[in-house]
Amino acid sequence: MQFGVSINRDEPAGVSPADELAAALERAHAARDLGFGLLGFGHRYSTGPAVSTPDRPALTTRRLQPLHLIAHVAAELKDTVEYSTNILLSASAHPVSLAEEVATLDTLCHGRFRLGLGVGWLDYEFEAFGVPRAGRVRRFTELVELYRLLLTEDDVSYSGEFFRVRGVRTLARCVQEPMAPLWIGGSLDAAVRRAARLGDAWIMSSHIPMSDLERQVALFTTQRREAGLPPPTQFPIVRTVYVARTREEALRLAEPAMRRRYAERGDRGWFLTRGDDLAAGFGDGRWIIGSPEDAIEQILGYRERLGVTHMIFSYQAGGPGSDRASLLRMLELLGEQVIPYCRDAQARREPA
Repeated sequence: MQFGVSINRDEPAGVSPADELAAALERAHAARDLGFGLLGFGHRYSTGPAVSTPDRPALTTRRLQPLHLIAHVAAELKDTVEYSTNILLSASAHPVSLAEEVATLDTLCHGRFRLGLGVGWLDYEFEAFGVPRAGRVRRFTELVELYRLLLTEDDVSYSGEFFRVRGVRTLARCVQEPMAPLWIGGSLDAAVRRAARLGDAWIMSSHIPMSDLERQVALFTTQRREAGLPPPTQFPIVRTVYVARTREEALRLAEPAMRRRYAERGDRGWFLTRGDDLAAGFGDGRWIIGSPEDAIEQILGYRERLGVTHMIFSYQAGGPGSDRASLLRMLELLGEQVIPYCRDAQARREPA
């Protein structure tokens, strides 16, 4: 199992862009030095509203965009780690520019880039780019189909509802042949089926309980077999993590941020909604919360039950334990007390 960590995140509006970049670089260097092999970069555009409305608070956070940030980080860390988007949202993407940018970025990363791509689900982002939300899945399917053709063929013609090209080829090519691995995200069963058809891997969502993921992993594998595609070799997953010296401290740090996060997103497709008991989510595998020993047990469970090959840790902004120094302390706990044991345990269980 390879371990990764999210590098960029939503930052309070008062944080300057320079400080935001410095914090991201600090986390990237620390993660590399602590043994993380993959750096993940999240993505979103302005989700609005700019001014509070009766049902939604104003957007008050900032975030650096992932592709440019990856290029900058890769210039410093070079080929000592791998890089991924988890995930890049499709509302702004055009297959021609996406293929050129990904191929260029894979070169800058020395062939160590993975594109995590998803449909997206927030109204504000589709509205901002003039993309009808009603047709977003059909558009996404065409986006991926044409993107693949552009990176794997030299003379591409395509005529779809949303994208059309005739007799074109890209200027840039990926270092990885034929292209950088494509991880497709999604939460619903329909999204898992789509990922099986269109992607190289399905990147498991950060808020789905373990029991649902077990069923969806089987669905993903079955869909690929029925489509005549090779069996999957990568099973990446993103999980929110709160690890502290003791379980009690971790729960104290996690609860305020998680309760706020799910309250904000309960009407936007997240599955722990208003009226549910937040504590119920602590034991169903949708987060990694507790002491280092708790985290080890949970991580090995993901490996055994889901076949996870890439465990990517994320964290919530705001609340106790989310400041810059606290995040670095948590990375140290993971890098020094969790990851080495998980690797040793995995090595002991694998046949010689």
